[in-house]
Amino acid sequence: MQSSSARLPLVLPLIAAAAFAGPCRAADPSDPLEGMNRRLFGMQEAFDRHVFGPIAHGFGAAPTPLRSALRNFGRNLGEPVVVVNDLLQGRLKQAAGMTVRIVVNTTFGLGGLLDVAKKNHLPHHDNSFGTTLGRWGAGPGPYLFIPLVGPTTFRDAFGSVADIGLNPLTYVHYRYKFEISAGIAVVQGLGERVDSERDLMTIRETSTDPYATLRSYYLQNRQAEITGKAADIGALPDLDSPETGPAKPASPDDRPSNSPPPSVGPTSPPSNQAAPPPREATPDAPKALAPDQALS
Repeated sequence: MQSSSARLPLVLPLIAAAAFAGPCRAADPSDPLEGMNRRLFGMQEAFDRHVFGPIAHGFGAAPTPLRSALRNFGRNLGEPVVVVNDLLQGRLKQAAGMTVRIVVNTTFGLGGLLDVAKKNHLPHHDNSFGTTLGRWGAGPGPYLFIPLVGPTTFRDAFGSVADIGLNPLTYVHYRYKFEISAGIAVVQGLGERVDSERDLMTIRETSTDPYATLRSYYLQNRQAEITGKAADIGALPDLDSPETGPAKPASPDDRPSNSPPPSVGPTSPPSNQAAPPPREATPDAPKALAPDQALS
C-alpha cells in the first residue's frame, strides 16, 4: 500500500482524465472505463516486459539482507499511516501494536533497517484510507488501471492520495526529503514486482484474458480485505504439469507474516485446460485466500 501511495502523485493527471472520460467498453459493470484501462494495461505490460521487469530481476538478485533492509526502512516510514487508519477504523489494539512496532524498529532496528519487532511477535499489517472508506460503507467506484501503480479503484486512488496527508512524516522537513521519498517508492515498487513474479507469469501463460483475470483478483481481494472474509478465487492451474512446464520458484523476498502471497485465478479456463460441464458437474471448492488485513 505504501509504495503505491508514494507513486500515485506521478500519475494523478491520469486519474483526473479518467474521471472526465466517457464510457468506453462496459462488459463488466465495475469497469465502465474498460477500453481506456485495457490500453493502459497494454502500455504497462510492454513497459514491464522491456524495462521494469528486467530491473526488478536485477533487484531480486541483490543480496537478501540488503534487499530486506531497504524494504524494511521504507515500510517503517509508511507505518504511521497504518496507525492513523487503524484509529479511524476503531481498531485500537492494532493501532497500539503498530505504534510499539514503529518505536521498537526505529530504536533497536537501526532506524527501521532491521525488523526486530517481527521477531518479537509484532508483525506488520497493511492499512490505508481506501480501506477505511470501505469500512465506513463507501463503494469502490469504477475500476482503474494506472501505469506504475497497477489496479485500483476511484475509492482506493483517492484513499492513496489522502494517505499522504494522513502520514505525520509528510509534515516533517529534512534534507533530501524528495530524493529519499522517491528512492523509497522505487525500492518498494521493485520489491512488490519481485514478490509478484510467479503470479504475473501464471496470468500471462495460463489466462485467456490477463487483463480481466487481474481485475477480478484485485476487486475480490480488496473486498476481502475490507470485509474480513476470505475471497473465493479459483485455484491456480498446475504449472508443474507436462503441458505447461515447471513453475518458477517463488521469490526469496520476505513478506509480512500476515500477508500471504497473492494467488490469481483465471476468470475463464485456459486454453490447455478443459472447461467444466455446465450443470451436472459440481466444481471443486475454490481455494480461500486470506485477506492481508485481519479485522479486530
